Amino acid sequence: MAKPPKKYSNLSKEEIKFIKNKLGITKIQDIDTAILKELKESLKELKDSRNKNMISFKMWDVIICVILASFSDCNDWEDIHTFVVDNYSWLKSFLQMTGGIPKASSYERIISLIDNNELNKILFDFFKSITRKLNPEIKLRNFDGRVNNGSRRNSTISNDSSKPLNCLNCYANEYGYCIETVPIDEKTNEIPTIETLINGMDLTGVIATWDALNTQTKNVSAVINAGGDYIIPIKENQKNFYNDLKLYFDQEKCDEIIAGNSKSVYYTESEKSHSSYIKYEYFQTSDIDWYSNINDWEGIHSIGLVRKTITKKVKVKNERKNAKKNTIEKITSTVEYRYYISSKQVNIKEFSIATRQHWAIENKIHWHLDFTFRQDNNTTTNKKALLNLEIIHKFVLAILSRAKPKYKLSLKGIRKHLSNNFQEFLPELFCYLMLN
Repeated sequence: MAKPPKKYSNLSKEEIKFIKNKLGITKIQDIDTAILKELKESLKELKDSRNKNMISFKMWDVIICVILASFSDCNDWEDIHTFVVDNYSWLKSFLQMTGGIPKASSYERIISLIDNNELNKILFDFFKSITRKLNPEIKLRNFDGRVNNGSRRNSTISNDSSKPLNCLNCYANEYGYCIETVPIDEKTNEIPTIETLINGMDLTGVIATWDALNTQTKNVSAVINAGGDYIIPIKENQKNFYNDLKLYFDQEKCDEIIAGNSKSVYYTESEKSHSSYIKYEYFQTSDIDWYSNINDWEGIHSIGLVRKTITKKVKVKNERKNAKKNTIEKITSTVEYRYYISSKQVNIKEFSIATRQHWAIENKIHWHLDFTFRQDNNTTTNKKALLNLEIIHKFVLAILSRAKPKYKLSLKGIRKHLSNNFQEFLPELFCYLMLN
């Protein structure tokens, strides 16, 4: 075997052989073009509604340009255009680039023609083909909505007002990927949208989680019918049930569960967060026959409470006369209570993981779309184009998240790093993905 270039010297012979055999390449430095050619072939499955006799730019060329630009810290159509101009010669080595370099408006127009479900499926399938499946303790599907605030429009003399793009997302923790992105109609909200989405899914072997807004009997039934389970919160939107759970999990009952009630389990864990100390206490029980409307909630087998105590030091004004210091430190504590229902039998470890990791969709997807990809700054008015750009960003985000251990940088920092010398650093990224 020929000695690999110095930049790949950290790879073993076995690793190099694995990559070369998987992609059918003879030189390890061809990994980027080989992977991108495979992606191009996958994208050719997309339906193209344009008149074939009037097409200047191949749809798959445009999508790959947008994907690569998104790796390289480009967030809007003008940034994407600039990226293609700067990397045009390299792009032509594996793309056709018929018609030359599209204008910024051409990227937006062509991306708006793509069916979002088709695009999401192709990118997700491709992601699975170049990465290894994760092995979490439990498989979760976290559902949550997100509003793209930059797409909101106020009424003007020449234009009517327009609501922002609002999407329902579903995150799968065993892939680290947002596997579903569904636009929510302007005239409705998440509640009927999540039921429709779940009805088209196979949830066998996974636990569904969402926020309290979506805790509705129809959505619970949809999960059970899809073969899944649920661990979901109850709040004031289910007022009677919420109040009954509050009464049930009073201090006496909590003490009884801690002491070892046969139908109940208790578990606690703690963590430090900045200047705060956080204690989580989990209470779960199969004692549910007392609730008169229990049959309304299909599949329910247990209820639970998460009691979160936050203790921290705060500076307060020193009220003592002639005090040398104007402020003193004082320890304060706040307690939060969250109530849950579940179709699972009592399993406190599973319950604690599911309730904590529901927020992964917010922390690993929504926050990065806002902060790392600056989506709220994108003022694209074409909702279809913006939706498909968001799907592309989620694909890129999933790859960057997998590669984060290699770089030891924030995801924003990785994008900056790639943009410094994109053509050199991209093959290293793909090598890491295929081996980890």
